Amino acid sequence: MIGQAFWLVRKELKHNLWAFVFTLVFTALCGVVTMFFLNQLARNEFVTEAGNINGILLDVIFVGMTPSLAALYMSSPYLSFRTVKEDPFNKKMALLRALPIPVSVLTLSRTLAMVIILTVMSIVFYLIITVGLSNEFFTYITRQEFILFILFWFGYALLLGGWNPFVEYGLNGIMLYLSPYIFLLVLLIAIIIISVFTGRGFVEWSFLLIREYGWIAALFSLGAGAAGVVFWNQLLKQRLLKKDFL
Repeated sequence: MIGQAFWLVRKELKHNLWAFVFTLVFTALCGVVTMFFLNQLARNEFVTEAGNINGILLDVIFVGMTPSLAALYMSSPYLSFRTVKEDPFNKKMALLRALPIPVSVLTLSRTLAMVIILTVMSIVFYLIITVGLSNEFFTYITRQEFILFILFWFGYALLLGGWNPFVEYGLNGIMLYLSPYIFLLVLLIAIIIISVFTGRGFVEWSFLLIREYGWIAALFSLGAGAAGVVFWNQLLKQRLLKKDFL
């Protein structure tokens, strides 16, 4: 079953090669921007000017964008309004469901593709950030703490990343098109609430959490991420078993 799933993943990535490349390039640019904001945050000693614009923008990037690293978000279905009408992912799944391929293989292939894309994009994203961070940054955050910070947010992205294949193949074109905007709205409300009532953003809190609990915080996040992968895989499987593609 795993061999069949990987075969489907290879076909999928080969078919979407240019979308993969464009997503990779845009992710790299996001890494450059994020590195700049983290360096700015270091100049504020992280918590002495909590709630500033850099902290808010970092929250938008880490809370809002990092889960999208699990999808080819620079592909046409995510960028075109035609997605609402054409519903390309469900058309593709209808074709796959017509073939003698078990649903468990189909869902596993979607999950594996998500994990592979997330891993590759995250490596590029965090590598660029790490290379570009100033020495001043590491006077406030040790290199070990920053590694744990990366693992913490990777676990978070893994937890929510499974939502992407579920929306793509489990729902419809309207939800695929609208879900990023809905998520962004909820995200902005959460960032504002946290910033107003605590005086710090999610990223600043994550640094403090890492400093307080170290590996425990990172491993907990990775464990939650792994559980999320299993959860979304099972949810997509149940959805595909019940969904009528005719």
